[in-house]
Amino acid sequence: MVSKYRVSCWIFPAALGLFLLAGCTAAYAQELDPVKRAELERQLQRLEQEANELDKNLQQVQGEARTLANETETVNTEIKRRELEIKRLALVIKKTALEIQAKSAGIAMLAKKIDKSRRALGASLFLLYAYDQDNALTILLKNQNLSDFFNSLNSLQRVQSNIQEAVGEFKEDKTLLEKEKVELEEFEEEQQDLRSLQEVERRFLAQKKKEKEELLRLTKGKEALFQQLLKSKKRDIATLKTQLFYLEKTGITAEDAIRFADLAAKRAGIRTAFLLALLEVETGKQFEDGVISVGTNVGTGNWERDMYNCYIRLGRRKQAESEKAAFFEITGKLNLDPDKMPVSRRPNYGCGGAMGPAQFIPTTWLRFEKRVASLTGHNPSSPWNVEDAFTAAAIFLADAGADAKTEAGEIRAAKTYISGRPSCTRYVCRSYANRIISLARDIDRIL
Repeated sequence: MVSKYRVSCWIFPAALGLFLLAGCTAAYAQELDPVKRAELERQLQRLEQEANELDKNLQQVQGEARTLANETETVNTEIKRRELEIKRLALVIKKTALEIQAKSAGIAMLAKKIDKSRRALGASLFLLYAYDQDNALTILLKNQNLSDFFNSLNSLQRVQSNIQEAVGEFKEDKTLLEKEKVELEEFEEEQQDLRSLQEVERRFLAQKKKEKEELLRLTKGKEALFQQLLKSKKRDIATLKTQLFYLEKTGITAEDAIRFADLAAKRAGIRTAFLLALLEVETGKQFEDGVISVGTNVGTGNWERDMYNCYIRLGRRKQAESEKAAFFEITGKLNLDPDKMPVSRRPNYGCGGAMGPAQFIPTTWLRFEKRVASLTGHNPSSPWNVEDAFTAAAIFLADAGADAKTEAGEIRAAKTYISGRPSCTRYVCRSYANRIISLARDIDRIL
């Protein structure tokens, strides 16, 4: 009785416990409520259609002769377009928040399951070890008859098989957990980018409203005064200063921004207006994200705190070491003290470490430094030098499709700049590209 009780006492509960833990992995991939998702998608689709109509109208009006009536319509349409984009971004932020909520819940459940699996496996392995200490003769003597003995052996084999299966599943769960955490981090980074873009849009909306007031004040509704205004260089510089608000805020004057962007764009074979627009929006996004401070031009972060340690905390040791090695290589060639060279601060999500006016991360800069040196004559080139930084950005964008000088090519290039993928379909990519294309049109009309 003792041996039979002993066998049934630990083998079957162990097998049952492992059985109950098996086959539940798929349940931890939490999805956004289908009803909420469908409603948000419906609202976003409606706003998208309205935005497309406004864009078509803008392109048509801007292709016509510049008259006061056309200019007024352009500004009014731009105001509607910006208001629409802010609404759209608010919806996308809401959708992303729900996705983050669902993803966090799934991760919590999965972590709980992994903890239970770990404890169940530990207990089963301990008992299996204790049972293995008995030889076959001892086990035989502990059973009342041969039938009980073979039943015990069969149960033991099933438990061993279940333990092997549970170990495999445990490894799969751990891998899934890491994947889910990475996806959660991407959602959180995207949400931060969307909030930054929303702030950038709000600033452009305020700017457009001021532009409308200024247009009415200067022209008094008269076409002749408007035509005189078009010829005024003073107005052009003043307008450009408002278009390049964020770049000027970091310490680069509008005049320098135009000069270096023009040089860089011609060297790389892209449009100056597009390069300026991208640098302005990129700077604004970083600025609203709290990374760049007024007048710093290059950020206020430190490579170790905001880049290296950040990647380590996120479990990306390989990337941490790569960026650190690249950063030391760049500063070493320039005879600079790495501890004294500023980089972008770590935002709320993701890591900092971007360098200079074009915000290149170290490993990306190394891909372009020689080509930059050959075009600017600065050898070694420096990511903290405005001319070098603008030239590197222009080369990057030309490689990504902007050298086609078409809207489609520039959209691909803008998406590559923010995500690394020209075909990125995420909302943040589309909003980023739309903002740049819209601003490039404005700048192009002034240059």
